[in-house]
Formats: sequence, C-alpha cells, structure tokens
Amino acid sequence: MSVVVHRLSLVRRFVDDLFVPDFPDSVSFMYLNQDSFGSSIYPKTSCELNCTSKGFSCNFLDLAVSQSPQGLSCDIFDKRSQPEYAGIEMIRMPHVHSNISMTVKLGVINSQFYRFLRLCSCKKFFVFQMVSLIVFLKAKGYPLKVLLKRTRGLLLKEKFLFGISAFGICRMILFWVL
Repeated sequence: MSVVVHRLSLVRRFVDDLFVPDFPDSVSFMYLNQDSFGSSIYPKTSCELNCTSKGFSCNFLDLAVSQSPQGLSCDIFDKRSQPEYAGIEMIRMPHVHSNISMTVKLGVINSQFYRFLRLCSCKKFFVFQMVSLIVFLKAKGYPLKVLLKRTRGLLLKEKFLFGISAFGICRMILFWVL
C-alpha cells in the first residue's frame, strides 16, 4: 500500500495533461481496477491515457523536464517553437509602437524574469531564456539600453541566483546580448 501512495505522490496533473514518472508497470498502475481501492483512478473503459514521451526527457505544460544522474532539471518549453506550429502566425509580445504604456510593455520583462527564475533549474537555462527574450524584444524595436537597464535592475534586487551573485548572472547576459 505504501508503494502505491508513493507512486501517486509523484504523479502531476493539469486539466488533460498528466505527468507520470516512469516506473515498472506505470500504464497498468494508472488503470486501477475496482478491487484495489473500491473505485478506479482512470477506468480503462471510459478513459484512455496516451503516452506522448518516453525516456529521460519530456515536455509538460511549459516545462522541458529532463532526468540526469543528478536528478530532474527544468527549462522553459514553448510549443510555438516546434516545427508543426511554424506556419501559424502568433503575436508573442506587445509591439513597441502599440497603444499601451511603455510601463506595461516593459512589464513583460518583469513577468518573464520571475517566470524563468521560478521554472529554470540551472543558471545556463535561465541565462539562455533571458538572452532570448532580450534579443526577441530588441528585434521588435525595443531600445536595447532600456531592456538591459530593466534586466539589470531586476537581477540586482536578488543577492544570489543559482549559487553565484546576481551581478555575475548580469555579466553573463550582457556577454551574450552585446
């Protein structure tokens, strides 16, 4: 019984997305029959689970989750970057000349900074995501000086990130952007 409880504690669900870490008989485990607990978790007759990824990495919601000997690592996953969505025109960020205030436009940097900080499990992923955001916004016409000033201000509010000083992270971002 404790094995079942432990396995269930590793499962994550969001609406119709289900993250089940690989363990022996995971598919049969998710389809518990009436004898196990008195009712089914996912009755096989009315619900079919489709495995979309096997191995040491998968995409779950907006995360790219990878397993290594050191544990799980997480980076940002954007479905729009996949080849099957390349032909679909999408607006990702407000245009620099749109009719909203510059404060709101630059708020994108704040929200994405904290999103990356919360979801990226290592410095390399965080720096890559921040550099990608700055380059993307610069290509949309945002002034680089303003983007870097906002990023620097956010970084310096933090003391240490990923085991090094926030100033060190700032220098890494500057190196790749400039």
